[in-house]
Amino acid sequence: MPSTSSRKGPNPFLFFGLSLVSFGAFLYIVKRREVTYPASKQPRQQDNPLVPPRHRDPS
Repeated sequence: MPSTSSRKGPNPFLFFGLSLVSFGAFLYIVKRREVTYPASKQPRQQDNPLVPPRHRDPS
């Protein structure tokens, strides 16, 4: 007897396309941020007083 259900399974290309689009959007945002907000020009984050420093002062 053939199945009377008309439901289909999920389309695997839809899942693949969605993951590809989300990865592409992530790369676009990362590359755009590198150009618009370079890390070297951002102000240095203040040290946490509870964590010993890992860098040495130049003085």
